[in-house]
Amino acid sequence: MRVLFVSLSLPPFAESQTIRSAYLIHALARHGVAFDLITAHTAPSLTDSSLEALLPESCRVWRTEAPAYDRMVDRLKRAGRQRLLYLYSNLAYRMFAPDVRRGWEKQAVALACEVARQSPPDLLMSASGSLTAHLAAARLRRLLQRPWIADLGDPWSWVDWQHRDTWLKAIQNCWYERRTLPQADLLLWTTEATQRAYERWYRGRIPPSAVVPYGYRAQDFPEVPAPAALPIRAAYVGAASRRARNLIPLLEAVAQSSRVPMELQIVGDASQHFQRAAHALQLQNIQFTGRVDYAESLRYIRDAGMLILVGNKSPYQIPGKTFLYLASGRPILYLSQMPHADDPTYQLLAEFDGVAAVPNETHAIREWLESLDEARFRAWEAQARTRCHSESLRKYEVHSLGQDLYGWMRRVLEREACSE
Repeated sequence: MRVLFVSLSLPPFAESQTIRSAYLIHALARHGVAFDLITAHTAPSLTDSSLEALLPESCRVWRTEAPAYDRMVDRLKRAGRQRLLYLYSNLAYRMFAPDVRRGWEKQAVALACEVARQSPPDLLMSASGSLTAHLAAARLRRLLQRPWIADLGDPWSWVDWQHRDTWLKAIQNCWYERRTLPQADLLLWTTEATQRAYERWYRGRIPPSAVVPYGYRAQDFPEVPAPAALPIRAAYVGAASRRARNLIPLLEAVAQSSRVPMELQIVGDASQHFQRAAHALQLQNIQFTGRVDYAESLRYIRDAGMLILVGNKSPYQIPGKTFLYLASGRPILYLSQMPHADDPTYQLLAEFDGVAAVPNETHAIREWLESLDEARFRAWEAQARTRCHSESLRKYEVHSLGQDLYGWMRRVLEREACSE
């Protein structure tokens, strides 16, 4: 099976969708699937070279020039025009549809057609983050007359409706979504909540869909972790902002109370508001690492004594690092931002031992910290280690997910053959 795969989120572009796509590509390659990857050159400031090791050597990668947005951002950075860069990037985020990389689909289609002439594909695939990949794949579906699988991952237009300042983009994305999704032969989501919501919304007017969670690689967590030394190293790994994942309640709670000696690590891109808050609270045992690469983030997860996860505000998404946290065998403090009945992340975590869930509010986190002495921590830690051998966890390993996805891909091709 040869697949023409279109996405801007491919190594070395640094974002979570890149990791998801690379995981699945590697797992599918073990079933003999050959890939031609259509993507773009990436500005150095947006790259993570450690991600390139996730792709199998059999992949052929084809790159267009960088999208217009990335070229403009790079020019403004090199010119030192920070205020103009801030204005441009914020306006682009709020107004450009389907997203800031609009227009790249034209370059992607032109390059993909050249590649397809040399190596005709059996199947087309596209993947977010940038939704322009799905616009390109929809056009390729018509031009090449091959079946198409779209990995949406998260919802499309609904994300923009969550914020008052992206309403213009949301209107445009509703139009794009309704034009594009019905052309696909299979849609992939990361959660059953998203799948159910789209099936209700479109009432049978979209193609069949399947749920493929983010997952984890067993090889990244080969050993059951040893008991953590004191002081406990509590790590938050991933991007954080006041708008999406606010860490200030955590900082305030740690500053006010902790019965167990604790160090706090904030690993990854985090708002400077958090550093200012930590300084104002006079927190001593805290480290802000700034952006780290994929390989380093895994090391921080493995080396932590306790992992902190802040949930989404959307009822349709699960943070990708949730699966890495679970696979680590470390205890997890989950700070929820919505009712548990509506929260797919909480519902996933509730299946496993070694997880504590409290609201992302200062008083709730403080009360939980005050109840945690060393004896309770050790018992909690021992529960978390049992996840490493759990059958419930193993179904989220990427090669298990890849096997399921390969079966769906075969069925799509069989339906196409029958229709011909």
